[in-house]
Amino acid sequence: MRDLLKIVPYYRDAKKLIGQGYFKVDGRIIRDLGFPLGIMDVLSIEKKKEYYRIMPDSHHELKLFKIPKKESEIKLCRINSKTTLKGGHVQLNLHDGRNIKIEVKDPTKPVEDVYKRMDILKLSIPTQEILSHIKFKENSLAIIVAGKNIAKVGIINKIIKRFGPNASTVEIIQKDGTPVETLYDYVLLLGDKESEIKLPKN
Repeated sequence: MRDLLKIVPYYRDAKKLIGQGYFKVDGRIIRDLGFPLGIMDVLSIEKKKEYYRIMPDSHHELKLFKIPKKESEIKLCRINSKTTLKGGHVQLNLHDGRNIKIEVKDPTKPVEDVYKRMDILKLSIPTQEILSHIKFKENSLAIIVAGKNIAKVGIINKIIKRFGPNASTVEIIQKDGTPVETLYDYVLLLGDKESEIKLPKN
C-alpha cells in the first residue's frame, strides 16, 4: 500500500486502511496486515475502482499488474495434487492453498474426476465456481513462474517426463520462436491456445 501503490505515505496509515476492510484479495475482505499475496491472486480496491493481479516479471519478482474489473472476478489455479476423501469423493489441492471438493456418485467409476495434476481451473471469485478446466498438454499456452526463465510465455512444445524429483522438464516456444526449457513444476498454464487472462505487456 505504501511502497508499491503509493496509496498512503506511512505504515500506520496502511495499517488503518487494511483494518477498515479497504482491500479485498480474491473477492474477500482482508484485515490481516501480514496477509501474503501470491501468483494469480487478485487485489481489489473497490473505493478507488482499481484492480490488480499478482504476476511474475523478468526481474524475478512478483508484481501488481492493473486489470479491468471484469478480470478481477476470475482466477487461474493450478492443481498441485489430488486427495481421495471418504466416500470416494475427490479433493483438488490448488497452488494457492485452496481446496475444491469434487462429488463422485460412484467411487468404483469416478467419471466426475477428469482432473489431473498441473491442469488449470478457471474459477469465479470469491464463489470458487469452476468456469472451465484446461488440461496440461502440448500446444497449450503457459507461463514460467520460477527459475531463471521466470515470466517467459510461450506454447508448450514438449513435455519430457523423467524419473526422480525435479527431473521432468517442459519446453516452451516463445512468440519470437525462441525455445526455453524449464522444470515441470515451474510451468503454469494460461489457456488452451490463447490466454484466459489479461497478460502484462512486457
